[in-house]
Amino acid sequence: MYCEKIKFKNYRNIENTEVKFSPGINVLYGENAQGKTNFLEGIYYFAYGKSFRLASDKEIIRFGEKEAEIKTEFYDKVRKRSHEIKFFENSKKICLKENIKTARLSEFIGIFRAVLFSPEHLSIVKDGPSERRNFEDIAISQLFPLYMSSLSKYQKTLAQRNSLLKDPETHLLKEMIYVYSEQLAEYGALISEYREKYTKKLSIFVSEIINEMTAGKEKVKINYIQRKSKEEYIKSLTENTEKEIRAGTTLYGIHKDDINIELNGKDSRNFASQGQQRSIALAMKLAEGEISKEITGEDPVFLFDDILSELDQRRKDYILSGLSDKQVIITCCEKVNVGNIFTVKNGEIIA
Repeated sequence: MYCEKIKFKNYRNIENTEVKFSPGINVLYGENAQGKTNFLEGIYYFAYGKSFRLASDKEIIRFGEKEAEIKTEFYDKVRKRSHEIKFFENSKKICLKENIKTARLSEFIGIFRAVLFSPEHLSIVKDGPSERRNFEDIAISQLFPLYMSSLSKYQKTLAQRNSLLKDPETHLLKEMIYVYSEQLAEYGALISEYREKYTKKLSIFVSEIINEMTAGKEKVKINYIQRKSKEEYIKSLTENTEKEIRAGTTLYGIHKDDINIELNGKDSRNFASQGQQRSIALAMKLAEGEISKEITGEDPVFLFDDILSELDQRRKDYILSGLSDKQVIITCCEKVNVGNIFTVKNGEIIA
């Protein structure tokens, strides 16, 4: 799979620009605050339907404008495809596949697939469980539409249940709490099953990558904590209602899950050095791409946002040599002598 071109109109600081990429390594070079990441963000929208910068869709629209749009043409193993996203000041965005509007985001996601690696991802290993859950949620959602749909339903139900727990005086408490608990248990059991299976594959690929990266000196093992059945979730959610009312929030469920990452038999959060943690985070993103290829039969597009400046030369060389047969789109502030180079200035591509 590779992105042939992407066209922007009124997207952040990009007024009207089209970029054509090569199948191999592509470099978006320029000084800070010129809009390099905006280009990468636009590409990522076609993979996950959201900004990786936690921005709202309305923030995408260029200042002073009421609408924005991005279009892409890309090749998968079947044929050339065309997707488009339109953003509006006063309404929800519209996603189109081959000029046909999709009814749900889950229908749009998973056709164009990308692995994003940014400086924030270097904290996947050392930060809290939410970072690791988010990593798996994004990766799995691109591969299985049912997962993304179930996750969306879970999050909506969780918000409704939490709202009720904060207002325990309502006469609907007991009846609705049970209804929401049953729904969370159903969605949660499915989500945890997907997460456990994905984590097993992740552990295998990360182990292989770390073994190669360190010439066999370090061993990594990743485990999912912990898959439960629907019945087990219902039990936790119904037997602890009073405790949750006092807390004003749902204390049990897949929104509390984590994955344990061990380096040489020890918890990597506490016993791995910063360099080792960065190697594991890099291995996890590369493994994400390998899993995507194993399941779909083709490589995703790799997006690296200003990550080279955060890595030492050994890890830089490992990335660039290991991904030479895949499409890679990199943003950086320092010149690199590799690939197809584009200079970005004030939201424009300078020849």
